Amino acid sequence: MLLACKKEANTTGDASVTTSDSTKITKEDISKIHYIEYGIDSKAKETLNSWQAYNTISRAIEVSKDLDFTFFKLDEEVFNTTLTDIETTTPKAIDSEPIKARVLILRTKLLKFREIISLNTATKKEKLLALKELFQSFSYVTLLINKKFEKEAQNIIKIDSI
Repeated sequence: MLLACKKEANTTGDASVTTSDSTKITKEDISKIHYIEYGIDSKAKETLNSWQAYNTISRAIEVSKDLDFTFFKLDEEVFNTTLTDIETTTPKAIDSEPIKARVLILRTKLLKFREIISLNTATKKEKLLALKELFQSFSYVTLLINKKFEKEAQNIIKIDSI
């Protein structure tokens, strides 16, 4: 009789685990996210290495690919400080309106992902979409920084025509 009770309890427990697992993101799910990932150009590397907020977010995104969402679940003050720093500590070499716009989009996607990952009612599809948008927005910031350095490296000579 005790065994039958124990067996029922396990069956009920397994059903609740199955329900909660349907919203859980796996590494396989993340590997199915398709977007263009831009690496840091060698010309931009030195500038970006000195930008602490960018590096913090870069690390958070890299570890999130391994299902580590610690950065997004940290103390709200630490998270908000990083968001403020990404906007206010932009190195002078890359401080331009287009990059500021991309950083603002990145900030928005960071906030959105943090909100969705913390909601118990968020579906797996919503979580994966928010994660994809976050990956894309970070990649676009990197692309724009690379383009800025590439454009500055070009020596374009203008000849005035008579």
